[in-house]
Amino acid sequence: MIITTAALEAINKGFKSLFLEAYHGGTAPKVDVFAMLSSSTSEEEIYGWLGALPGLRELVDEIQIANLVEHAYGIKNKEWERTIAVKRAKIERDNLGVYSPLFTAMGLAARAHPDQLLADALLNGFDRKCYTGKNFFDSNHEPVKGKVKFSNVGTKKLSAANFETARENIKSRLNPEGEPMDLGLDLRLVVSPKNESLGRQIIIADSLAGGGTNVNKGTATLEVWPRLAADAEAWFLIDVGHPVKPFINQVEVETEFTSLDNPRDDHVFKKKEYLHQAYRRGNVGYGLPELAYGSDGTTAA
Repeated sequence: MIITTAALEAINKGFKSLFLEAYHGGTAPKVDVFAMLSSSTSEEEIYGWLGALPGLRELVDEIQIANLVEHAYGIKNKEWERTIAVKRAKIERDNLGVYSPLFTAMGLAARAHPDQLLADALLNGFDRKCYTGKNFFDSNHEPVKGKVKFSNVGTKKLSAANFETARENIKSRLNPEGEPMDLGLDLRLVVSPKNESLGRQIIIADSLAGGGTNVNKGTATLEVWPRLAADAEAWFLIDVGHPVKPFINQVEVETEFTSLDNPRDDHVFKKKEYLHQAYRRGNVGYGLPELAYGSDGTTAA
């Protein structure tokens, strides 16, 4: 193939089409379910309003103004990229087919990247702090000093009894004013592939292994995450039925696909290759720990 401007434009268009087809045609990301989308315009966004979820009260005499408690929790944006180099010689030899699977895989990886960040935040929630100043999964959350405290962490392996404990934990959650938060409308039991069968027995099976009706059937939706395989015994119960989510998907720059193919560019001239890059800017952080319960599964059921 003779390299011309028109030829390069056609090649770039083809690579971009492969990328976008895979990106938009992939499996719906879990981050859309478990995280609240937040548009960002700066290097870091501060979520000072987290935890300020007061209920209504009877109006007696005069109104009482509830001042929002400011929290210093912030999420810093990070830059993410993947760049593929296509050799000039490959183009001239009409050998571009070897690159097609790479751009398809690149699109799939870009689509799944927020889920990768979400799984990382979930698994490391036992050691990373949220807006309460405690680890996201912690035994001593105190959103407002001197007000209602709560725990959302356990250590026991998954079992029907421990699932019930986690479900009661979330459904019994109180806001800082001591009023029920009415949670548990859309619970998701998140497990690794190792615990998939057990998860099915707990919330999908009609009857118990030893006989009798399974009273936990339908009380949650099972989510099996292969990305949890690294900590196979960890399991989580998460409520996604609230307007505010337990996680935040912060996006400053949506995923974009760009190409560097100007023959006069220094890189192209010296390396005799053209660059194609997927780039995004953002991060995944923590929203409300009130909406989640996590167990690292380190102790017997």
